[in-house]
Amino acid sequence: MDTLIAGAAHCAAADGLAGLLSPLTESAFLRHRLGVEPVLIRGRERRFTGLFGWSQLNEVLASHRADAARVHLVRSADGMSLASCSEPVPQLARRGRPTRLRPDRLQEALAAGATLVVDGVEELHAPLRDLVAEVERSLGALVQANLYVNLGGAQQGFHTHWDDHDVLILQAEGTKRWDIHPPTTEHPVGVLSNPPRPAAGAVSWSGELTDGDVLYLPRGWWHTVRAVEGAPSAHLTLGTRLPSAGDLLRRLLVHLVGEHGIVRQDLPRFADAERADGWYAALRRVLADAAAEPGLLEKLAAELDAGAPARPRFSLPHGGPVESGPR
Repeated sequence: MDTLIAGAAHCAAADGLAGLLSPLTESAFLRHRLGVEPVLIRGRERRFTGLFGWSQLNEVLASHRADAARVHLVRSADGMSLASCSEPVPQLARRGRPTRLRPDRLQEALAAGATLVVDGVEELHAPLRDLVAEVERSLGALVQANLYVNLGGAQQGFHTHWDDHDVLILQAEGTKRWDIHPPTTEHPVGVLSNPPRPAAGAVSWSGELTDGDVLYLPRGWWHTVRAVEGAPSAHLTLGTRLPSAGDLLRRLLVHLVGEHGIVRQDLPRFADAERADGWYAALRRVLADAAAEPGLLEKLAAELDAGAPARPRFSLPHGGPVESGPR
């Protein structure tokens, strides 16, 4: 795995993917590294100051409610759950039963070895949202930022695993130890794949990510992540699921459903053999003709490459159209 030294002392949201990957150029990454192999960028200490760190984390936790769909405690000790670390939000009007995190109980859970996970944290912090939007423009795909926090010496939050999407890991604070293993199945996809676990000792890279580092992992690469004793850590993962050949075939199916009655027809489960054979032969011709039609697959691929879904932006009180980022 290539190791590069970051070219910039700080990472600004406006710099987007290029700022995260420097000195590797964005075009070189997209052409030669994306979906192919991991890349490690060693950054200067405090590189992510102003983007996200302990002070921003504390502000996010203090100003947002403990939504169980977003905030999780992983491997919490002594039976401490998210609910046990929360308390009701004081409110004048009774609308639902919202809760917020208790600082003392969360500190206790993290000190006992739990890992705090916040999904979609870019929705709670404007500089992160701006960075994610810039990365979405570069990749032409949805990006989500998740946050992982421990106080050092935590239990291993997740077993050795692989992700069904590409990830950029930003070590915002502290240190984490990573072991990276090559894929054991080529281009695995979600629940449709069940790759065998990597053999013992089959590690392609082992080391620590420290404050300011960025690691890129294509989908399918196994990894083991461990806390470092005495080294509190906060890292962000920017995950994205890029359009695949399977997505293209799904788009082709939608196209064929609209164009051909036989694709909409029920299977000939109760037909005699001659009629069933004729039906399958006709379906094969439709599929073969579609695959051979000049430009059709390319046209459908271009539709898939239209970009990430627009993020909401509001213009109250006047309303009207607002530039919402890539689509």
